[in-house]
Amino acid sequence: MRFIPLLLALPCALLADFPKVYNSDPGDAQPPTPQQALAKLKLPEGFQATLFAAEPDVQNPVAMAWDAKGRMWVAENYTYAERSKRFDLALRDRVIILEDKDNDGVAETRKVFADDVQMLTSVEVGHGGVWLMCPPQVLFIPDANGDDIPDGPPQVMIDGFTVAKDNYHNFANGLRWGPDGWLYGRCGHSCPASLGVPGTPEAERIPMKGGIWRFHPQRKTVEVLTHGTTNPWGHDWDKNGELFFINTVTGHLWHLMPGAHLHDTSPSLNPGVYHRLDTIADHYHFDTSGSWQDSRDGKANDLGGGHAHIGMMIYQADQWPNQYRDKLFTLNMHGRRANVERLERHGSGYVGKHEPDVFLTEDEWFRGIEISTGPDGSGYLLDWSDTGECHDSTGVHRTSGRIFKISYGKPAAPQPALYPRCLIGEGKLPTLWKQYQAGKTTPALLQTLLKNENEYVRAWAIRLLTDHWPLDTLKSQRPAGADAASAFDESIYTSLVSIAASDPSSAIRLTLASTLQRLPLKHRAALARALVKHEGDAEDKFLPSLVWYGLIPLGDSDPQALVTVAKDSQWPETTRWITRNLAGRLEKNPAPLNALLTDAATRSPAHRSAILQGLGEAFQGWRKAPKPEAWDAFVASFPKDEAIYSTSFAPAIRELSTLFGDGRALDEVKALALNDKAPLENRIAALKTLIDARPEDLRRVCEKLLQTRGLNGLAAQGLTQFDDPAIGQKLATSYRQFSPEDRPTIIAALVSRPTFAKALLNQIAAGKIPRTDLSAFHARQIRGLNNESLTKSLTEVWGELRDSAGDKAKLIEELKAKLTPDVLAKADLSKGRTMYQICAACHVMYGEGGKVGPDLTGSGRSNLDYLLENIVDPSGVVSADYRMSMLTLKDGRVLSGVIARQNDRTLTLRLMTEETTVEKSEITKQDTSPVSMMPEGLLMAFQPDQVRDLIAYLMHPSQVPLPK
Repeated sequence: MRFIPLLLALPCALLADFPKVYNSDPGDAQPPTPQQALAKLKLPEGFQATLFAAEPDVQNPVAMAWDAKGRMWVAENYTYAERSKRFDLALRDRVIILEDKDNDGVAETRKVFADDVQMLTSVEVGHGGVWLMCPPQVLFIPDANGDDIPDGPPQVMIDGFTVAKDNYHNFANGLRWGPDGWLYGRCGHSCPASLGVPGTPEAERIPMKGGIWRFHPQRKTVEVLTHGTTNPWGHDWDKNGELFFINTVTGHLWHLMPGAHLHDTSPSLNPGVYHRLDTIADHYHFDTSGSWQDSRDGKANDLGGGHAHIGMMIYQADQWPNQYRDKLFTLNMHGRRANVERLERHGSGYVGKHEPDVFLTEDEWFRGIEISTGPDGSGYLLDWSDTGECHDSTGVHRTSGRIFKISYGKPAAPQPALYPRCLIGEGKLPTLWKQYQAGKTTPALLQTLLKNENEYVRAWAIRLLTDHWPLDTLKSQRPAGADAASAFDESIYTSLVSIAASDPSSAIRLTLASTLQRLPLKHRAALARALVKHEGDAEDKFLPSLVWYGLIPLGDSDPQALVTVAKDSQWPETTRWITRNLAGRLEKNPAPLNALLTDAATRSPAHRSAILQGLGEAFQGWRKAPKPEAWDAFVASFPKDEAIYSTSFAPAIRELSTLFGDGRALDEVKALALNDKAPLENRIAALKTLIDARPEDLRRVCEKLLQTRGLNGLAAQGLTQFDDPAIGQKLATSYRQFSPEDRPTIIAALVSRPTFAKALLNQIAAGKIPRTDLSAFHARQIRGLNNESLTKSLTEVWGELRDSAGDKAKLIEELKAKLTPDVLAKADLSKGRTMYQICAACHVMYGEGGKVGPDLTGSGRSNLDYLLENIVDPSGVVSADYRMSMLTLKDGRVLSGVIARQNDRTLTLRLMTEETTVEKSEITKQDTSPVSMMPEGLLMAFQPDQVRDLIAYLMHPSQVPLPK
């Protein structure tokens, strides 16, 4: 009878059968035992580790959090599966609670709080319940009395997160309470979101493609704080409340500046973003000149262990030695260690410096996925425990998982700990955050703190003042009466402008630049003007960009306000972007650009140079543009008799004058292009200008330059604008006269028209052009011309190009049966590299190749199943970023590639050899293929030994020499 109360106390979820967990990794691979894994940890002198928990008590731990009782909450994810399944929804995920009551470093109690959720990536506790990230939703399970039994079913608090078919491992994660009481989270760029509370219309949702978001639990408000990066998977706040986060690939370390747009490999969602901020680290943990896969197996140990970073904490306790306090720790997957970063102020922001790595392990199964500070100040490492990772489709080992506790000496008894840990203490900042969360701050109090001697207190006063009381919607906090309310609001704006002008702290100016995006549009220009007057910030790594991000909407609502900012601007980059924005609106609203040019005529050379740059970028791809009324006066302001005119400004002025229809400038450009004594780079620029301007004698000029080395490739491109079969014949028959570097350009020119393609195929059939010079990408473009005769010729001289490879699964199995380890071991890797040139037309590997398709360096190519699936059935999963578009132009050309970016006027297409920008008015037809631009049946054209060599080379972890 003594067991009855225990049974009654168990959560109801336990009463249902939990699906049997299975392993899907090949063979019967077994990790080292938990104790063996513990023994493999190498710690700095004085540190010790205990096994806090391990299988079967914890399996597949993906995230952890701490509650007010000092207990650890762990999210166990079983539904994540191999690439062919993505998620096994016959399984369920689980939330457990672990507690170490006697503080001996081992959790002796375990509870299951919930086991009926799926796709679980994160857990957080607070506000009367438990919060779970289960894309596409954030769930809240109420537990008002804190008895660890759900009070009811999960409630959807936020929705709109997606889970991609391709890089599904980039999905949303990372729930954490911030010092301001908002719930923060992370999202990878391959799983873009459209965020809102349930029921929010699509038009009112907030788009997101990578970055950090937050949610207010009382106001039910969701915000996207920053866009970009690849796959953030760890964040924390330092003692000043500054948030830093880690990224699994490319640049690994970032400082959260709300409103920032950060470096990413895919286009920005905002067409006004012309430049994105990069990592704040001054280093990488792998050799970026080669493959990130070269960093495996200890090859990058001297640099930090590798590219993949997961989990992050900023240590703010006293249990470890003082040398570790305020340092940033992140787990390095391939290096099987913790990287340590020292955060230093750099300009308005920070720079990350690499400190010696710690907590290394020899356990090949170690997959550290989270690191956190416990209530007693010790560190805790969550180990997923597997041999695969996001790019290795080896299945999932679900029956292991470990949590290590790392202490220095004997840890003291746990103390009540707040999270994030920057809330601990009675200093100015912790007090302010606690008052704010308790609703005990007022606008008046925050305004007094704007003069505090601590710059971070001033920064947080600005954030909270423009956060909890949005300035254009103040109601109950305002004095009575509409006029008084308006005056109250204006006083806040005035204060912010005054601070921007006079505060000596660049960190405050960064906070104000970030706050710019929170202000009503009518108040942004005044604050921006006060910021851009600081000449000393012109070279700051962050401020010019962040101010521009806040100004982007003014291009639509009040472009004249952008002119007032540019007039005060001491920052060339911000001036350049303002110019680019205004110039793009020249046809519909020329007045702002004319005002900008009129003012610039009396400004410094640096200011005018920035304006020329902005104009050139704005008109890229335009054939003609109306000349601004102020252009001639602006040009006349340049000192023609000084060297600077002829070397720096003249090319840009000539190009723009030609665009504006100046006949004299066009004659100068022709003369320069044909001048064999002029520098080659100047002649190339002139020829490009001519091709864009399309004068009546363009064909004559291009034909004349077709024999000039260095210009002939570009001249051939210019000739493609003329639909004359004789041109195609001339280019095809003179193919070998072009340098190897120019030949891909010539092939691209020859596949742009049916008559040109016919000449190309004839030359291939005659053996005059190597068959291998025609890539699969170009072959697909020829077939896309929809010419039956050409398609037949293509099949005869190059090979079959199919949209269907029949029974793909069967073909994959046949190839797997032939490509055994013994067969692959006999491959000639150097010949495989030669064969790879077919792939290199579209794909980068080891830093070389075309950028039309994904970079293969970091793909899962070491796995034969993954490799064959992508080659045999490339259309099985097509990322939206790599769908091929085919543009038919008015002059008859057909261009194929990936859309890199576009605006209302132009579209930029990423081709194999370059990017080209065309006016949308020149496009008569645009098709986007639902299938991969990589053709199916590609391997069918090769002999068995060629297939073997190519596959073995692709699977090889490092570069090999070309054949002698």
